Amino acid sequence: NDFMYLDIDGGSVYYQETGSGRPLILLHGWGQDVSSFWGLVPLLKNKFRLYLIDLPGFGRSELPKKSFTVQDYADVIKKFIKQKKLEKPIVLGHSLGGRVAIKLASSNPNLIDKLILEGAAGIKPKQGLLKIGAYIPAKIFRFLIPNIFNLKTKIRHKFYKVIGSDYINAGPLRETLKNILAEDLTQDLKKINNETLLIWGDRDPNPQSSISIGKKMYRLIKNSRIEVIEEAGHFPHLENPKMFAYYVKEFV
Repeated sequence: NDFMYLDIDGGSVYYQETGSGRPLILLHGWGQDVSSFWGLVPLLKNKFRLYLIDLPGFGRSELPKKSFTVQDYADVIKKFIKQKKLEKPIVLGHSLGGRVAIKLASSNPNLIDKLILEGAAGIKPKQGLLKIGAYIPAKIFRFLIPNIFNLKTKIRHKFYKVIGSDYINAGPLRETLKNILAEDLTQDLKKINNETLLIWGDRDPNPQSSISIGKKMYRLIKNSRIEVIEEAGHFPHLENPKMFAYYVKEFV
């Protein structure tokens, strides 16, 4: 395994490279890093030259100097492909990595070969009343409740959990997360011409990436097929790596 850094736009981007065969780039989800895919490596490295990348702000990659958009992340991967002189790599994106892969494919159709999306997000789910209802009290709580025994923080965290604990834990990436959640990729999905495989867990609990979102993406991407892994949630590649790897190899 090679552990390396590339300088992209003045920021240090960490990646791991292993295996032999066609180039396959793996893009992790929010709050994850390259280690998310380590269980897949032994199952894929005989067929592919694998490139596991820590997206800027995650893992060992440097924090972006400004708040990033999905396009900014896609541009980093585009520059990675060019710097490494990769010939038409296959790109696999999980969750946030899926958003990045969608943006990359829609804006650079000839740069990559096939596209694999796993539990990808990017179509805004219909705002449930629960979400909006949970957001308002979280704001009001700050003023109404004195912070006895840290109770206020606990309660606020419960409210934010409904919105997504990601927001609480985003720290310096909070503005980046806001940018990402605010963007709807429906038009990008319609533009994708690359042959695309969608792999979804039928029990993905995340409203941003539920199975219904997966099916919408399948309908929007012209040249696509969808494989549903039963009993899997938001991380099919961790929950059922053998089945996941089988679908990837069969598709390619």
